Amino acid sequence: MILLSFTVRNHASIRDEITVDLMRPTLRTLKPRDGDWRAAAYPLVGIFGGNATGKSSVLDALHYVFGAIRQSATSWQDSRAMRRAPFQLDEAARDGSSSYELDFVHEGRRHLYGFEVDAEGIRREWLRDVPTSRWRTLLERDREENTLTFHASLRGRVEVTRRELVLSRALLLHDSPLHPVAFDLADSFDVVLVKDSHREARLSSIADALADGAISFADLETLLQAADIGVLKVDIEETNISDRARRLFQRFVRAVAKDGGAEDQVDGEAGDDSDDLDEDELAQVVRSLIFTHRGTSEECPPFSIRSESDGTIAWLATAVPALEALRSGGVLLVDEIDSSLHPHLLELLLGAFADPEVNTRQAQLIFTSHESYILSPLSDVTLEPEQVWFTDKSYEGVTELTCLADFPKHKDANVARRYLTGRYGGTPRLSPSSFAILVGDREG
Repeated sequence: MILLSFTVRNHASIRDEITVDLMRPTLRTLKPRDGDWRAAAYPLVGIFGGNATGKSSVLDALHYVFGAIRQSATSWQDSRAMRRAPFQLDEAARDGSSSYELDFVHEGRRHLYGFEVDAEGIRREWLRDVPTSRWRTLLERDREENTLTFHASLRGRVEVTRRELVLSRALLLHDSPLHPVAFDLADSFDVVLVKDSHREARLSSIADALADGAISFADLETLLQAADIGVLKVDIEETNISDRARRLFQRFVRAVAKDGGAEDQVDGEAGDDSDDLDEDELAQVVRSLIFTHRGTSEECPPFSIRSESDGTIAWLATAVPALEALRSGGVLLVDEIDSSLHPHLLELLLGAFADPEVNTRQAQLIFTSHESYILSPLSDVTLEPEQVWFTDKSYEGVTELTCLADFPKHKDANVARRYLTGRYGGTPRLSPSSFAILVGDREG
């Protein structure tokens, strides 16, 4: 899958419709004349902005879409109401519907998939493609008109409840003609969050992947050595756990699984009952990573993950899914990519996605960041104006999204400096005097 654009309305701090566009300006038709979709879409998009301006809300909305495709036909059915996260600071938006739309390429063909949800469930759903030179409707669903129609080329029907997507149901039906599209969307997506619970779950999954052979020790050691953080060797430590610890761990797994969406109201990718551990799985050992560092003595003692720096943990939690995306393709979201990482490590990650000789599978990275270094002339990674987006928040608490390409172009302008001085918005409105008054009040 190659993502061309994403449009969302009424999600978290996003009230009004916004679109993140990954298409290059050279694409002026419905499809490239030479059929090269790789040259038509950017592999990198960065979203910059101050704290609480809604950068994470943009990624969370994407997280929600893929979570709905994966699970609205399964675990979401157990919820008492439709899982959603509308804008809360406006009554009309809070009670209204939310809409999401993906413009993407599947098996060399452009598709448009979207849906609209409200408190009752799925209000509308649609899927279109471009087989020749114009859009063709494959699926059209409208709750108000009580219609669910499919193109004649799609054999049979898909029965769904009011709170599940047709594409989510098709994901379970391997003989459905919509299954390949649903599977491509569900399988071509991963997200890296900055939350400690997410990082802990990611590191635990890395340890299990090492034990199962899904990731090689050599790969992980190479990633750590590429970051030059002094780790020579990686092992896994296995520990048997008590019955009480098993129950607590089961509870922890469920809690982490539900920690994937905006304000704990939505479930991005986990939370499915299939993620619960059965008794046989719980009887197994708990695995954790241990590291051997470079030192002066011949035999250096190994360190547990708890002894490692935040930078090492952040690098592993980000670099491993980045490596998987580069090897298999798809879309990777990374929230606060600069958190605990040196700017040169950021360049290493971004440069890998930007380099077509490395990124041979057309993987895409969408990240949020505060780091202005990426925008400066000092960075080795050059982002075109169309790859740089800024979030700001209005007086009403609404996230606004703008693209650097929308601003007047200044030859040889230092984008990083202009960003930090607020020329593009997205910078915090600070009040040093208020902070000083607080300090004075305390001293008095």
